[in-house]
Amino acid sequence: MYYNKNIYNIVLFIFLCGLSGQVEEKEPKTYFFGLIKIDSDSPYEDGYWLNKWFFSREFASPVNIVPIELRYGFGVTGKSKGSVASFGTKSFKDDPGKIRYDRDAVPISQGINNLYGTSIEFDMGLINIPSYTVGTSWINILTGISYRTSTLLFPAEIPGQDWGLINDNWNREAYFSPKLNEYLVTTHFQYQPFNNWYLNFRYGYGLASALFYSPDRTEQIWNQNLTGSGSSSAGAIGLRFVFDTGLNNRFTIGFDIRHSYTKIHRINDPEDITPITRFDLSNYGVYVSLSAFYGGRKTIGDKAKVDFYRRDYIEALKKFEQFIAKYPSHSNSHRAEKYIVDCEYKIPYKLMRQGLVLEETGKIKKALNMYQIAKSKVKNDTIADNMIDERIEQIALLWMIKAEEMLNKGNYITAYNLVKNVSIFSIKGKKEIRRFKSWVILGEGKQYQKLGFIGKAMEKYAEALELNNDLIYEIRSLQYKAGIQMAKLADEADEFEEIQLAIHSLETARDLAGGIGSKNEKLLVELKEKLEKLDNYKTRILIDQKMNQGRLELKRARSDRLEIGLTLPQVENLLGPPHEKILGNNGKDHDQQLWIYFMGQRSLQLSFHNFQLFKIEKL
Repeated sequence: MYYNKNIYNIVLFIFLCGLSGQVEEKEPKTYFFGLIKIDSDSPYEDGYWLNKWFFSREFASPVNIVPIELRYGFGVTGKSKGSVASFGTKSFKDDPGKIRYDRDAVPISQGINNLYGTSIEFDMGLINIPSYTVGTSWINILTGISYRTSTLLFPAEIPGQDWGLINDNWNREAYFSPKLNEYLVTTHFQYQPFNNWYLNFRYGYGLASALFYSPDRTEQIWNQNLTGSGSSSAGAIGLRFVFDTGLNNRFTIGFDIRHSYTKIHRINDPEDITPITRFDLSNYGVYVSLSAFYGGRKTIGDKAKVDFYRRDYIEALKKFEQFIAKYPSHSNSHRAEKYIVDCEYKIPYKLMRQGLVLEETGKIKKALNMYQIAKSKVKNDTIADNMIDERIEQIALLWMIKAEEMLNKGNYITAYNLVKNVSIFSIKGKKEIRRFKSWVILGEGKQYQKLGFIGKAMEKYAEALELNNDLIYEIRSLQYKAGIQMAKLADEADEFEEIQLAIHSLETARDLAGGIGSKNEKLLVELKEKLEKLDNYKTRILIDQKMNQGRLELKRARSDRLEIGLTLPQVENLLGPPHEKILGNNGKDHDQQLWIYFMGQRSLQLSFHNFQLFKIEKL
């Protein structure tokens, strides 16, 4: 994505000003002349309360199995009347059309007291088949087998005398008392927005059998020779409250509002004792339930979402990634992936804001570390990347200014160490490290000269000058002083290196001052004659050493084998030990290193991460 430069600068300025403004503590809004104060700066992400109350179990594991659910209820058989607002004991009436008769039999007359009954239901082996196939969990769909048995509390007496006028076999005292046994295939739909309860929708369909003639109203003794069979369907909606014992198996208690419709359309009447040919029972009831189930617990994905809405994006990202790894086929895994994308986008801005807070409070090192972490978290966000770079470069500039101040005060080592730290994260430090290194070496040379180690001092001066040509006048002055100092010791020089150093010092001093006096000139001639008498072999050794050093530096500069991805030992075998080795995190992090090779007026800088070469720079 490309941006107009002026527009980008404006956006950058506005954003940084905005972030800086957020560092300051916000005053709460006041109303009614300050009598009411409301802090509108929420610590939570937008949508926190909505997700807490309605989607807190978005990534919960599915309920795998309900081994058993027991329901006991009270119901009424008939037709409803009136409205929901007037619901009560008189909200139902008998449906004369529910019983069908042979010929012109007089219908059974049922009052409201003959419509009420009780029932017991068992659901067994409910299995969440979709969870094992597609991993769904936003709604649990469990299928199993149900058994239901029901009876009426006060059955109605049949009009036996009236029926006897048609068929003598019908003339007997009996009661219409349906005892139903139903066997259903039942499916539960469970929706659980909260951890402690869930909505339960249930539907079942199956077969029914019935005994419906009883010679006694109270004893509930049924005629076993008169039976019926047919089909049955049932639906219910209810609530389940969860008792969390901390174990894998948990328990619920709840209630249902239930409706069933049973059709007994096959009557087995070998003795021809009733004119009833079929009956349909529509039942409305309220049930209390007890059940046990496995699964349905919150997962690390739900914990991740809590962290997200509390704006702990780093922790949320880690947990979302763990969730996807553990539940790759979860029905809401796509939602977790969206949260991951949001976390990856928000993390850099969150860290950058924390860095600004640290920067404002003077904790520059911690701020820099926060910016570096933020930069490592940026993914495909040019604006965030550039903003973080801007803050890092500001810190680099601040530290470079401090380094220059230390250099001017003669604190060469402190200044150089500061620049070394800057070089790890900024090109400013990488470009200036050579110059600051030269001042450190120059300081070492001065110390050697002060202690009388002229040879060592001259080596350091030459090394410093190789790194920084701007030091030529200061070094020449020091070399002149060293030459005069060396002249005093020249008479005692008898080793090849000592004589050569004395000659070099005197010649340098003569060149700088325009003369060294007749006495020193005579000494210079004598030293040259002494040098000629020494074994030329040593001279050749010295020349060979210089040539080998030159070849090594040329090899380092032209090596074609140096490439990204080489390990630390491989680079060292190829180029030898570096002249400078800088470790990350103030010398504590060996995973992050900067190796520097000085080659004439240039330097080769190699950056390593996790002990592998990832950047090559020639400065």
